[in-house]
Amino acid sequence: MESLETARANHHAEQRRWLRIAEWALIVFLAAQFGFRTLPDAWRTLNTDFPNYYLTARLVREHYDTSRIYEWRWIERQKDHRNIDQRVVGMVPITPFSTLAVYPLTSLPPLTAKHCWIVINLGLLLAALYLLRAITQLPWRRLALVAALSGPLRINFTYGQYYVLLLFLLTLSYWLYIRAKRFRSGVAIGLAVGLKVFPVIFLFYFLRKKDQRAFLGGVAGSLFSGAVSLLVFGWSLNRVYLFEVLPATLRGEALDPYNLKLGSIASLLHHLFIYEPLSNPHPALNAPALFAILHPLLQMAILAPALLLAVPNDIRPRQLHLEWAAIILASLAISTSPASYLFTILILPACLLLAALPQKKHGLWTAILLVLYAATGLLSGTNHAPGGWLALLQMPRLCATILLCAIAYAFLLGQQREHATRDRRARTLWALALALVLAFNIAAGLRHQRGLYAGYQYRVSIPNQVLMASSPAAQADSVHFIAMSGDGYRSAVSYTSDVRLSSTSHDDYLSLAAANGSLWLEHTGENSAILSTREGQNSIQQAESPAASPDGKWLAFLREDRGRARIWLRSLNQPTEADKPLTPLQFNVFEMSFQPAGNLIFSAESGGQPGLFITDQVGNIHPLNINDARYPAVSLDGHWLAYSQFQHGNWNLWLRNLDDGKSQRLTQAACNDIEPTWTADAKTLVYASDCGRALWFTAISKRRIFP
Repeated sequence: MESLETARANHHAEQRRWLRIAEWALIVFLAAQFGFRTLPDAWRTLNTDFPNYYLTARLVREHYDTSRIYEWRWIERQKDHRNIDQRVVGMVPITPFSTLAVYPLTSLPPLTAKHCWIVINLGLLLAALYLLRAITQLPWRRLALVAALSGPLRINFTYGQYYVLLLFLLTLSYWLYIRAKRFRSGVAIGLAVGLKVFPVIFLFYFLRKKDQRAFLGGVAGSLFSGAVSLLVFGWSLNRVYLFEVLPATLRGEALDPYNLKLGSIASLLHHLFIYEPLSNPHPALNAPALFAILHPLLQMAILAPALLLAVPNDIRPRQLHLEWAAIILASLAISTSPASYLFTILILPACLLLAALPQKKHGLWTAILLVLYAATGLLSGTNHAPGGWLALLQMPRLCATILLCAIAYAFLLGQQREHATRDRRARTLWALALALVLAFNIAAGLRHQRGLYAGYQYRVSIPNQVLMASSPAAQADSVHFIAMSGDGYRSAVSYTSDVRLSSTSHDDYLSLAAANGSLWLEHTGENSAILSTREGQNSIQQAESPAASPDGKWLAFLREDRGRARIWLRSLNQPTEADKPLTPLQFNVFEMSFQPAGNLIFSAESGGQPGLFITDQVGNIHPLNINDARYPAVSLDGHWLAYSQFQHGNWNLWLRNLDDGKSQRLTQAACNDIEPTWTADAKTLVYASDCGRALWFTAISKRRIFP
């Protein structure tokens, strides 16, 4: 009998030895791939996200007015002026605070700054693994394997993102938590909230654990992040984030909501139940109300167990490992923008689950967890999936994440069998509170859907590759506009049965104006210049956002100084006459429109929120007393002013009679209708609308206002 047991022990030891050899071989292979492929690729190019952080932080360093950094074309212009080698940049849905992580590097050229950022991230990764070793007591071999299997980690380094920093903050917070430094743990969570909003769920977890010190630390850290953001960027930008960007992000509409490659519950439900003429012409069922109901319902079904299965005052290591892993996994599963690089933070819950595995069938559970972990990081859907219910088959990452959640919940349930009667009343109260939150979110979602898709009937056809159509200008039977696609910004024109895009170039075309048969285009590279199709007209240097008078005699344009713009006026009939400024430095001008007599109605910010003003050609300025308004457009007959006004988180179209001063609202939906322009008969409006699309990813609409 002893010899049989000895043989079995030797056999198991031999199996463990070969398993260690296999693990080290896999680690060496993946590490070599990281060192010889990922790092050189990351070192050579800027890629996508790093330029967004770098550019925004650099604008802060250069003391620019940063109130407009969420506007796609505005920040593209700043990128072009600085010759940053990236085709398209954009801040949505990034928090302003997160960009400050690279602020110390902005005195360096962009690519050099990224080199430093890569080195810093390597240090943060090693620090996070060191803390995980102290937390879990897992062997270094297993920690290295978890890191090496992370496909998102490689993407994070390639793109220069901040998710290694987020991983470090979350790991540091847990390390502090298990060492009874609860307030500091909460502060680390609050800083993580500044980078990415979802760690705010930990504040509810701290309340559930009845841990007031951790909760107060989380509030303090979050307030600190918000205060720094306000101090650095000002209220105007943070207002845009809080009331426009964040709500769209929570609905899954900050970026393409129909893109199954994101692998979110929101993108799946958008694809299944919401019709959009260009992005999603073949949903399984055109029933937007189902999205409003199912989205919060499924999110709550995944998140609620993570909170309800937490046990107050229970600080057993295995219990805490499982609770923190469950919170992070649930946060990833319900995320509305779970791009692959976000799953860099999956390293933390994966290590916690491995440390909490039961001894029974330990090897089997380890294999299952590592396979699911690797699949969650590597698998993604496709944006070329067929329509209808087949979209359900295109969500492998979401399925793997939910399976990891289920495993964590199963372990938590097994852990709590001995405490079946403990905390029953508090758990019931929490369940009721979560049910009320669910009911509120469903009601808010249904309310948001009212009239949201009614504007489809006014859409002008645009090509599929156009992500955003903006700056429309009506001329005869055509509509000129600026088209944004993955390779930059180009001018485009839509006819009744045809759409034409200008040829691609390294430089961008960011705005345009049309009048009297002529077209003016803002061509942007290291400098902005306005080009004209009118014969004999020279380009205007250091000029942007043109507006032409209806008679073709005058051209107004903007010139910026550290992000703040003034109106300048040029005579088109007397080209030798010097350009003259019309607005003082105190006005930061956004858009303008000519009246027939030559006066200009313009939108500008002057010490507060944007409003509408009128100026003559001498520079006498008077307010129109229309607050929170932009995008003025005067009809060619001079009787009507169309504009957009901000109310309840959205920009809707309004119409003002310039003869009697009375205003009326034209659009009511919870989306943005902006940049109106009139057709020659002064009866039809052409405008940009993001209704049913991603935030500010507008399409062109054409709507007759008067019979």
